[in-house]
Amino acid sequence: MNRAQKAAWFTLVVLAVALGLSVAAFCVGYLILEVPAERAAAGFGFIGIMGLVGLTPILFRKDEDKVQCDERDLMIHRKATITAYAIFWLLFVAAAMVPWFITGPDGLITVNYLPWMVFGGMFVVMLVQAIVTLNQYGGTNKETNHE
Repeated sequence: MNRAQKAAWFTLVVLAVALGLSVAAFCVGYLILEVPAERAAAGFGFIGIMGLVGLTPILFRKDEDKVQCDERDLMIHRKATITAYAIFWLLFVAAAMVPWFITGPDGLITVNYLPWMVFGGMFVVMLVQAIVTLNQYGGTNKETNHE
């Protein structure tokens, strides 16, 4: 497994933990403690755990004695990034336009909606990029020699 695959798996694990803890905290607050949904949504503060993905360059350092990447690796990274941002853009436009269609041109939405767009967008970009990266590598160890 190369560096990009390890980073992608790490990203998926971090995202799963962040989302799992956030949903669990919301459910405990709303369903068990009977806190209003608006206040129970504070449980989604665990989504901040996504910041651990920033440790990827430190955890998966480049090996100085190995070739870092070739043309195929660069193409995979490029394709994963383009796909992630294309899907993000579609969802961002939907997130911006759906409230307008629901409330009408004179309607108002709360500013609390904006952080959801930011974290949701960041979540989507990281998730799609990791999935496409793993998909492009085929889920197998491509470092083996095929003679």
